Amino acid sequence: MASARVSSGTEAMVPQEGKLLVLKVGTSTLMTASSSGAQKVNLTNIAQLVELISALRDKGYQVVLVSSGAVGMGCIKLGIDKPSNLRTKQAVAAAGQSQLMRMYEDLFGTVGLRVAQLLINQGDFLDKEHWINIRHTIHECIKLNLVPIINENDVTNTTELRFGDNDNLAALTAVQLEANGLFLFTDVDYLYTANPRTDPSAEALRVVEEPWSLQVDTSGMGSGAGTGGMSTKIVAARTATAAGIACGLINGAHSARLHGMLEFIFQPEESGQHQRDLPEGTYFKAMKAAQTVGDTRRWILSLPCSGELVLDDGAARAMANKKSLLPAGILSVRGSFQSNESVKLMHRDLEVARAMVTLSSEELSKIRGRNSTEFEDILGYAIKIEACHRDNIIFTVAAESLKQFDVLGKLQASTPTSSAVRKSKSSNSISSADSGE
Repeated sequence: MASARVSSGTEAMVPQEGKLLVLKVGTSTLMTASSSGAQKVNLTNIAQLVELISALRDKGYQVVLVSSGAVGMGCIKLGIDKPSNLRTKQAVAAAGQSQLMRMYEDLFGTVGLRVAQLLINQGDFLDKEHWINIRHTIHECIKLNLVPIINENDVTNTTELRFGDNDNLAALTAVQLEANGLFLFTDVDYLYTANPRTDPSAEALRVVEEPWSLQVDTSGMGSGAGTGGMSTKIVAARTATAAGIACGLINGAHSARLHGMLEFIFQPEESGQHQRDLPEGTYFKAMKAAQTVGDTRRWILSLPCSGELVLDDGAARAMANKKSLLPAGILSVRGSFQSNESVKLMHRDLEVARAMVTLSSEELSKIRGRNSTEFEDILGYAIKIEACHRDNIIFTVAAESLKQFDVLGKLQASTPTSSAVRKSKSSNSISSADSGE
C-alpha cells in the first residue's frame, strides 16, 4: 500500500477562492460515551471541526456545515436515553436544537466566525421554486460571511417529509448548491473491502474510481446515537458524484485530514512529479459529465422517487446517446405515480438514471412496449410520445457503460484485492464497521 501523509493543515496551499465545500458531521462524531455509559459532548472533535472550518475560510473556501445532533443534545440536556417514540423524539429535538446552536455560536465565536441556522425538510425540495429559494438564502448567508449550519427539522417533520438521514441531506445540499466537494465525517478511517472489526484481511479503499458500481454490505451494528451508517454514506457519495461533485469520507476524530484530501483533489499534479501520497480517508471521484447538469436535473436528483421504470437494452443505449425515453423501451412499471413525478430508471437490476415522467404509472403500464401510433387507440386520448424527455433525465451511472452494456460487467467484477486500494473498479462488494452518522 502506498504511503500516506497526515496533513496538519499548516502547509502552503494554492488559494481556493470561491470553491464551495459542504461538510457533514454526525452524532457519532459530536457525541461520545462517558465512563458511566451516558452520552456527552465530544468537545475535542467539535473544537477541531471549528478550527478546520476557520482554516478553510482563511484559505478562500466557502463552507456549509450539515450537522446532526439535535436529538443527542436534547437527551443530554434532559438526562434521558434516546427515545423511540416519534412524538417524544420531536420534543427532545426541540430541546436539543437550541442547545446545539448555542454550542456552535460559542465555539465559532472564539475564532471570529458567526453562524446561521437553517432547518429544512424534504417538502422544501418538492417545489422547484422553493428549492431555488433555499439555495439563494444559503448563498446570501455566505455573502454575509456567515457559516450556514443546516439540519433536518426533526421537530415538525413527519415520516413522509423526512430525508431519512443527514448524509442524504448533505448530498442533496451539495447538489443544490453546485458545490465543489462533499465531505462526510464518520467514526472510521476509510471505506474497507470488509468489516475491519471482524475480518483481519479487510483492506482500506483510498480512491474509489466509480462510486456508482459499488455494492454495499453494511454488516456492522450501529451505535444507536445516529440514524445513518456506511450504507447511507455510499448512497450520498453516489448522489453527489452523479452530479459531478467530488466526495470524501474522513474520520471525524481527525478532521484536519481534510486539508490533505483537498490538496489531493484540487491541486493539479505537476509534470514529472512522483506519485502523490494518497489521502487519509476515502475519496470518491466525481462522475465525468455526459450531459449538462443544470438546475432542472439537479432538482430532479433531489426529489423523492415514486416508482421505477425497467428499461430494455435499446432504451438504455438510446438514453446514453442523449435520446428521450419512449414507452416502447420500457419492460415494466413499478410503483404508483402521476405525471411530473420523479422515478428511478432501472437497467439490468441497477439504477442508471433519475427522471421526471410525462405520463402516469397507469398510462405507462398500458402502453409500455408499444409503438406511439397505438397510444391513442389504447388510451382513448392523445398524449406525448415520450415517457421521459431527455432534458428531464440525469444519469446516476457512467453513460458510456450503457452504450457498451458494461454495467453488468462492472457489478460482476472480481472480489477486491490489494490493487483496489488505488483502483476501485473491481471493488464492488464493500462492507464497513461505521457505526452511525
